[in-house]
Amino acid sequence: MQVTNTSLESLEKQYQKFSGEIEKTGVAIIPSVFSTSDIERARNQVLQNIDLMKNTRPSTSSRHLAGFHRYPRLESLHLMMTTDPVIQSHMEMVCGVGVRTIGLSDITLNRSQQWHKDLLRGQYRTFMSDKTPCATFHGKMFKAIVYLQDSNSLKIIPGSHKQDISLDNDDQAIPEDPREVQAISATAGDVVVIDICTTHRGTTEAAYQSEKTLAPPRILISTVFGAMNCEFTDNMETGNTARLRDWMARQYTFK
Repeated sequence: MQVTNTSLESLEKQYQKFSGEIEKTGVAIIPSVFSTSDIERARNQVLQNIDLMKNTRPSTSSRHLAGFHRYPRLESLHLMMTTDPVIQSHMEMVCGVGVRTIGLSDITLNRSQQWHKDLLRGQYRTFMSDKTPCATFHGKMFKAIVYLQDSNSLKIIPGSHKQDISLDNDDQAIPEDPREVQAISATAGDVVVIDICTTHRGTTEAAYQSEKTLAPPRILISTVFGAMNCEFTDNMETGNTARLRDWMARQYTFK
């Protein structure tokens, strides 16, 4: 395909808009990365491997698999994101040349999520050597989220990626003023990119008590990219390894 000056200018404007939104709010969308057929294949792959996923919420339909990239039956979904040139170029633009993943990947199905930052919290916060990770390292690590259906479940506090809060528990992430909250809408095939320092939440648990909400299942896949040769990236990877080990111990009976 021949690249014209017009298409280059359009791409440059897209990059500028994306980086501007990330810098201002902590979240931006890369539109139409995956086709309808890509999304349908991904949905089928998730649903065909639901036996790998654990129920971690009160709703009986809720499923979660942390570190899904480790499973051969699902690894191709991770590669779908990590090898995509559009996603790669956007990650390198915001992180700087040279990015890598850190093993923080998830598949969720009908899973609620309260307010939080995607940082190491609770007992794992000690893995982060910097006491002000958001002020110091915002713009260094991002989660790429692919919703396998249209979605408006993601809520954020714009600008919170530059603001540190206590990571002892998630209570400090709950916004005091509901007017601060911004809803993020995405179409299936878009990629939502969120700075992991951004305060955000997903769907409420109450929403999954409705049969209307349960069908068809709401599915997302995600993975985290970080800047190479970065203390923040290394510390998050180490802490996530410990957190994943403990998650596995809670969810599985080892023989």
